[in-house]
Amino acid sequence: MNYNCPKCESEFEKGTKFCQTCGCNLELEYIENPVCPKCKTSYPTNTKFCVNDGSKLVRQQDLIPKCVICNTSYSDDIKFCPRDGGEVKIILTRQFSQPTYGQTQSYQKFGANQKYPKASSGNRFLAALLDGLISLGLSIPAIIFYVLGMAKIDSYYDKDGAIGLFFIAFLFYIIPLVYNFIKDGLGQGQSWGKKALDLMVVNLDNNTPCDKGKSFFRNFISGLVAIIPFVGWLIEPIMVLATEDGRKLGDKAANTQVIDKNKF
Repeated sequence: MNYNCPKCESEFEKGTKFCQTCGCNLELEYIENPVCPKCKTSYPTNTKFCVNDGSKLVRQQDLIPKCVICNTSYSDDIKFCPRDGGEVKIILTRQFSQPTYGQTQSYQKFGANQKYPKASSGNRFLAALLDGLISLGLSIPAIIFYVLGMAKIDSYYDKDGAIGLFFIAFLFYIIPLVYNFIKDGLGQGQSWGKKALDLMVVNLDNNTPCDKGKSFFRNFISGLVAIIPFVGWLIEPIMVLATEDGRKLGDKAANTQVIDKNKF
């Protein structure tokens, strides 16, 4: 019996460790009849995350308690190995993530080659508005010191004081600037605005919440697009409205997508 690689759909035989086409680690990415390590719920083959708690699923044999010293398997009621006294527990060797987009519906509906549904455009614009207000609030100290600097700049005797105030204003301006770049890598791929609207950004490379690096790249690209004279500020909103998946140019460059968290 042949199976299909979860990344490139190439066929492979049972027992194959790596896909010969794309190099996918099949021992980690392809699991037959997986189970949740937390709630023990079983799922169909190649499902990746638990619908109940978002845990990454594992093989049935990974949940067999074993001695931490000799690796001997025991039943659930054995707490210490009679051979060497080692603690008997479940040893999870794989990396488990906690992507919260798997909390309300089953992730198996969205396999490796299927697409996430388009997030609500209205919620996205509201989230962007909230993030804009948050950035404005974070900018208030910078604005205050800038205004104080402008008040002193006409003074012949206090130009150094004005320069100092401008420098302090610049330092405070770094705070909202950094927020705007990394905001989609906060928490579970959620800026504060997106969290309020139950949206999140997903890294499509591995179906995990967007991290700060991806967030910086997607927002940096969107920022470059926005500075195009006259029409730049319209391009990304048009992409959100017009594209099938709501991915703007920043998303396409970073391979990310905004999704409605409550749909998963």
